[in-house]
Amino acid sequence: MGGAAAGWYANGPAWETYWDGTQWLDQHRQVASPDRIDTGPIHQPTTTTTATATATTQSMEALVEPQPQPEAELFPFAASGVIIDIRPEGIHLEGTTWLGRGLVGDKPRVVPWDDISTLEVMTTGIRIREGRKAMLIGVPSKLTAQSPLVVERLAREFETATGRTLSTGKVTRAEKTAAVEDVFRRALSRKVEAIGTVIESGDHSAEVAMSLALLVWSKAQKIKGGVELATSELDKLRRSLGAHVPTVVGIVVSANFFPNLTVFDDRVHRGAEARPIDAFTQAQVFLDGQVQVTSRPSMTAGLLGSVLPGTALLPALAFGKKEKTDTRQAEFHVGSRDWTFSTSIPVQSVGSARSIAQRINAIADGMERDARSSQISSSPTVTPSMSDDADLTSQIERIVALERSGAITAEQATAMKARIIGL
Repeated sequence: MGGAAAGWYANGPAWETYWDGTQWLDQHRQVASPDRIDTGPIHQPTTTTTATATATTQSMEALVEPQPQPEAELFPFAASGVIIDIRPEGIHLEGTTWLGRGLVGDKPRVVPWDDISTLEVMTTGIRIREGRKAMLIGVPSKLTAQSPLVVERLAREFETATGRTLSTGKVTRAEKTAAVEDVFRRALSRKVEAIGTVIESGDHSAEVAMSLALLVWSKAQKIKGGVELATSELDKLRRSLGAHVPTVVGIVVSANFFPNLTVFDDRVHRGAEARPIDAFTQAQVFLDGQVQVTSRPSMTAGLLGSVLPGTALLPALAFGKKEKTDTRQAEFHVGSRDWTFSTSIPVQSVGSARSIAQRINAIADGMERDARSSQISSSPTVTPSMSDDADLTSQIERIVALERSGAITAEQATAMKARIIGL
């Protein structure tokens, strides 16, 4: 085989041996099957051929553009520490890390479609604005290209659910303010409508609690004029339904850091709590302690007033220093059968607090009188029977007999008759 080219040659039915052109080398390989055994050399691809093939493969791969992920497979979308998904009622958010839970909440929740004011694609992630609150949810770098697709899909779902369009680009300050105010007004309208349903049902306690919750919520939204708008809408609702519009009686200023008590003519507010005033409500002011005045000799007065030796004590006592110690403590209490508010108040405001307590008690007494009058008017009228007339006659006869016997005077007899007849 002196003139044979280098390559692999058959060495039996199942093996091949390499010939380098001058001699056989100790290199062998197994043939896959006897049918593949050739008598001619099997040449290995050269380095140039391999490099060319690799370059060709790489160039073909570069020409193939990455296909975008189908929309159906976008959700649930795994952002940085937060999972975003779509629900019929809104956007589902679930924190998967402590940073994510700090952003969207400890528990999975759904942001209602009506509470979403803006959706924006940011360079670092996705910004979802829930009313005034903005949540910037980061997106991993390998998923940054999918952020616009996620936001566009959320915007389409928003339009389907609400019938309103939502821009997905970067919004200006004016656009953000307008969007936030729009969400506030829509939420306020829903809450006022719910309070109207409670007013129509006659549940005064629930109306008191829901009205205060609405005012607390409107203040937390930090919308300019939001609290005033909520108060105006509530009053408008009450007038349209013929319900009572509460007026402020006074404010009990609390001592230290306790919340003040705002007293209306039908309810009492303390912080975020509200309770109705009814016929059983009572208010009272307690004042305990006293003002102590102590006097001690003045050494300065003694030195200046001592004319003769040994006479310093008299002016020292006469012009001694007086110290006043006020140990009084005052408290304001108001409550009914199932609730009580009590708070410490400054001693200086005891007078105004007592005036407010008297007004509360007067309102409760008026409610009690109205309840009694209503009960009497609704009770059936009793028609006196023959037996009642006979009993009345016998009582008058006994009174006349007592008067004749001298047991009672004429004036006493007249008063007793009038009491029996009901005059």
